[in-house]
Formats: sequence, structure tokens, C-alpha cells
Amino acid sequence: MGNVERGQAIMRNWRWIGVLAVLLVLVSGCGGPKADATVFIMTSSSLPPEMTSALQDDLNKTFENKFTVQVVASPLYSIEKLFVEYAAGENSVMVIPEEDAKRMAPQGGHVALDKYFDAKKYNEGVYDGAVYEGKDEHKGTFLFSLSAEKLPILKKHGIQEKGLSVTIPSRTPDEARSVEILRALAEEK
Repeated sequence: MGNVERGQAIMRNWRWIGVLAVLLVLVSGCGGPKADATVFIMTSSSLPPEMTSALQDDLNKTFENKFTVQVVASPLYSIEKLFVEYAAGENSVMVIPEEDAKRMAPQGGHVALDKYFDAKKYNEGVYDGAVYEGKDEHKGTFLFSLSAEKLPILKKHGIQEKGLSVTIPSRTPDEARSVEILRALAEEK
């Protein structure tokens, strides 16, 4: 093969790499604007997209003209993925297995909900853990989660796997907005 043919072969390869790079940029930019808040759901089994879409539509109707909500469900259970979701700090509300909520509480993984909800009504979400206020750690017993089985809007959409907890991660982007979402989930209609 001569130099000309080799040069043409190299150019063809680079052309394909260029096309792939452009496609990657186009695909990664799709999806429209990012929502103002995210509800992350991880169950031991997968949820049909219709359930998460219906929940998202309900929440967006509730908060119309205030903020937008995206509901994202993990297609499979993975403790590693759950750790990444906590670390990323992008979720407003998390619907996760109760054991995982309890596992994250001693590490300061949740916002204490005592000042927003009645701990007697949601007593299954009261457990030992840590809460951080700045650099100060407060250990004790707090209301960290609400049982998904007690939340009417989740029940309405069939998100009723036994043992799910609904919590606000401590690294939520906006605690006040997260509380609004959690109140909407708990509201009787």
C-alpha cells in the first residue's frame, strides 16, 4: 500500500471518529431542560415507566408555575448506585428500601423530618442516626423517613412495594423544595 492509499485509509477512519463524536454530542444534549427537582426511586424490583411518568405528571401539575419535578427510577437495585446517588447530591427526595435508609442515617445521610412531620404518625421512620448542622454533628433518634405505604399519591400510582421509605437526602439541592414535594406525596386528596 502506498502513502496515498494509507493516507486515504487514515482519513476514512478519522471521518468515522468525527461522525461518532458529533453523534455523541447531539445525543448527550437531548432531553430538554433539566428539572428543578428530582425524585429518585430505587426498589428491589423495577417499576414500569408508566408509573413514574404518571407520578411525575401529578407532581408537575401540583407545582405548576412554581418548579418542575423529574421522577427517575433505577431499573435495578444496586447498593453501589444508591451510594453514588447520595454522593451526587442531585436528588430532592429518595424512595428507597427501608434497610438502606436506616443504613445511611448514622452517616448523616438524611434531613431530620421532625420539624415538618408528626413522628407519631410516621413512627416506622424514626430511628437512630446523625444530623449535621454545618460542621456540628448531632446524634440521636429522629424522624428520617416516611413509609411509602402511607403516602396517598404513591398508592394512587401503584408504587407500594412493602418496606419502602421516602426520605430527603442531606445533600438535597433545596431542602425547602424537597419538603414541599414530600408534603405533596403525603397529602390526602
